[in-house]
Amino acid sequence: MSRIESPPSSLHPGLVDTEATPATLAPSSQRTSPSRPAAAAPVSTVEVFRGGEGGARENAPVTGPRSGPMTGKDNRFDFAVGGSFPPKPTGNLAEQMKQLTLTAAQSEAAAASVVMGGGSVVDAYARQHLKRLDASPPIQGAPTSLTDYTSSIPGVSPEKAYAYFVRNPGAVFESAGIQVRPSVGSLTDGAKLFLEEKGPPPVWAPITVRLEPGAKTLHITTLDGHPLRGTNRFVFQDDGQGGTRLRQYSAFQGSSPATEVGMKLMDPIERQHGIWRSVHAHLHDTLRER
Repeated sequence: MSRIESPPSSLHPGLVDTEATPATLAPSSQRTSPSRPAAAAPVSTVEVFRGGEGGARENAPVTGPRSGPMTGKDNRFDFAVGGSFPPKPTGNLAEQMKQLTLTAAQSEAAAASVVMGGGSVVDAYARQHLKRLDASPPIQGAPTSLTDYTSSIPGVSPEKAYAYFVRNPGAVFESAGIQVRPSVGSLTDGAKLFLEEKGPPPVWAPITVRLEPGAKTLHITTLDGHPLRGTNRFVFQDDGQGGTRLRQYSAFQGSSPATEVGMKLMDPIERQHGIWRSVHAHLHDTLRER
């Protein structure tokens, strides 16, 4: 993976949940030597990952999970990132404190869930708590981190791939070590859920789902208390050869000071890449075997 400096004017971090343009996310063919930006000013960059290179970053130490399981090896997984990195907390002080308080409370609930192993009591608590949470998408006009993930599922129609994701959320997210709370058999339009990571530290990341069956598109938006303000849009496209090209557009910002603490203590961006790599691999491997 190589990092490419881009002038801020060529990126549009305020445009969230929209399809990336060539000016926003650089194609994988643009590869130059890494360079260190000046520390005094924020820098917009484009970082390109080539799945075929085994997930190694060029001329940089490996600081977190890079590749995940050796699955989906022929799904052509790739991604490019742009916008403002690392993500910074957005919103006024009162809003950030609200998000921080909810993040802490939900982390405690996640720890209890991990100890209890889920179950009906955990699911009941999750349902009640989720009712109080509102959507927390990126704030328009604020610096935003952007990622464009792509992969292929040869021989599988977009309709079939989209339907599998919607009907099997537990299996899809379990491929990345994530549990869905409360447990659900399928995704429904407007559903609110927690994505539970065991950590450390344990995390309950709340999301809401919007489905567009006609467009074979699935939207995920973060809710209050998520460590990030963000959206993920999964678009299942016909590749013109009887298969599916999966495009995933991700846009996110920090939601509170916890974001900056997490960036110092952990490697959340690499963890995020690892999660989505596993999800794309699971869709490819499972559907190709059917």
